[in-house]
Amino acid sequence: MLGIQTDALDTAGGVFMTVLALGCTWLGGQAVLRPHRPPQPIVGPVWVARTWGLAYVLLGIAMAAKMTTMLAGEEPAWPMAVLYWAAGPLLIFSVTAAGASQWRARRRAGGAVSGRHGRHK
Repeated sequence: MLGIQTDALDTAGGVFMTVLALGCTWLGGQAVLRPHRPPQPIVGPVWVARTWGLAYVLLGIAMAAKMTTMLAGEEPAWPMAVLYWAAGPLLIFSVTAAGASQWRARRRAGGAVSGRHGRHK
């Protein structure tokens, strides 16, 4: 029988992280399934939204599995580390690409006001 091998504070933290991980998985799934209407944090081309969503799905699954195994009193398996290593670069790449996409869109529009006080003529 699996028993929780931690104290109350560790258990509460583990349960919170598991719920947070499931939220990451849900948010990423929304971006993967609806790339033309991704969640608010990500804006850009469809491939950026899908990459971001995939990274969040992988990160959420890995985090939920890690916290669940830790709550059960065992060490996480090596595939969890592989998922973390896969999700991290995907997430960083997609956020960088989204920022570049927004920057290019503002540059093309020509109406971007740069600096703190706008343009001086």
